[in-house]
Amino acid sequence: MFYRAPGKAVCADVIPFFEDGEFKLFYLRDYRDVAEHGEGCPWCLLTSKDLVCYKDEGPVLLRGKEDEQDLYVFTGCCIRHEDKYMIFYTGHNPHLRAKGMPEQKILRAVSSDLVHWEKDKNFVFEAPDWLEMHDFRDPFVYFDEEKGKYAMLIAGRLKNGDPVFSKGVTLVAYSDDLAHWELDKEPFFAPHAYFTHECPDLFKMGDWWYLVFSEFTDKIVTTYRMSRSPHGPWVSPKVNNFDGHAFYAAKSVSDGARRILFGWNCIKDGERDGAPWQWGGTVIPHEIVQEKDGTLWVKCPDEIASSYAQPVPLAAGRTLGTVREENGSYLLGGEGKSLVMLGKMPENGKIEMTFVPSDDCGDFGVYLRADGGLDSFYAVKFEPRFNRLAMDIQPRQDNTRHTQVDVERFCPLEAGKENKLLILFEGSVLEVYVNDRVAMSARMFDRKEGDFGIFAHNTNVRFKDIKLYR
Repeated sequence: MFYRAPGKAVCADVIPFFEDGEFKLFYLRDYRDVAEHGEGCPWCLLTSKDLVCYKDEGPVLLRGKEDEQDLYVFTGCCIRHEDKYMIFYTGHNPHLRAKGMPEQKILRAVSSDLVHWEKDKNFVFEAPDWLEMHDFRDPFVYFDEEKGKYAMLIAGRLKNGDPVFSKGVTLVAYSDDLAHWELDKEPFFAPHAYFTHECPDLFKMGDWWYLVFSEFTDKIVTTYRMSRSPHGPWVSPKVNNFDGHAFYAAKSVSDGARRILFGWNCIKDGERDGAPWQWGGTVIPHEIVQEKDGTLWVKCPDEIASSYAQPVPLAAGRTLGTVREENGSYLLGGEGKSLVMLGKMPENGKIEMTFVPSDDCGDFGVYLRADGGLDSFYAVKFEPRFNRLAMDIQPRQDNTRHTQVDVERFCPLEAGKENKLLILFEGSVLEVYVNDRVAMSARMFDRKEGDFGIFAHNTNVRFKDIKLYR
């Protein structure tokens, strides 16, 4: 369901392209095994017609040698031009820095079938001397109808007096022929807030234009800005991200009817709950939803949600505190904690339910993979007084002992109002969706099995229409 590269490898940045009814998802493959595969990172091609079944064509844009610019083939874009396809990509080689040469330059490759690519040895686009030369990457090419030229967005950094972590800019270059590019000295977007703006993406929905990028300075998220014009000014909505810090480097593509955002749910070091987050992981698609005011949210694509179709009977078991059951609906609550366990979880599956909070006090949610004594579990937890949805792990690790959360999202709830909750789990991957608006990606590494249940703490909550599928 959620794709990860074979062996020890992980999927990093996804470069989506759509054609002939099929998603063509180029992704950076990090082998995580230098002894077996050597150093460097190629682009692989992953195809899917339904976002459920995938075919991996393997490496298609190959990495260079240790002394070549593109030892690591990093992020870029794929476009169709006349009867050919073009990839503009980042050639990254950390060994060049010691030689006084740029780590990153923008390169190009051409193909007639999206599988066999020929690198254009004559095309090199590098940072001018008014930019920092080692951060010049992630080209995104489109046609600017207002200017009548091709445009290329680039993640770069200024040489100026800003603090080190505030020099990031989104740059723009223009071209008449896709071969010769002139970089505009006026940044496309310069908020003086981030180290750099990774993986820029630009699209229009309705009357609004959206600039998407990922930042690792503040929240470590994929974020967006909006404007009535493709040239700005760009403004930030109140909630300007699509997911939490376990979903990163997302770029989008339209299939003609909707727009899908592809990012990766990152792994942790050694794939252990208490370890630091790592680069790369598993491909996760979210469907972008536009509100009337132009703000964006995301939902689970319907074909993914409906793919778990085999019902698993609930098996109500242990209860604690105040629990009242009425025709499959559970009212939990009061002072202290109340809970009811509902049976063993399959390895992969889906949980659906609706819930109605009575107030903005306390917290409540769903236990996942809990042991029999409830001494060890994962929890999808709502804290209405903080407008927060969070992922909790018990027993808590050093990195969550004080914060009590592993991942969190802004999630406002209204007392007395019914809410829809969708939880998808596959191996260590956890995807949570609330009201087809709020998404939270997380991981469950240490516990492979256990029971699920519902709980409320210092508040009253009604849970109903609870369903479990495999």
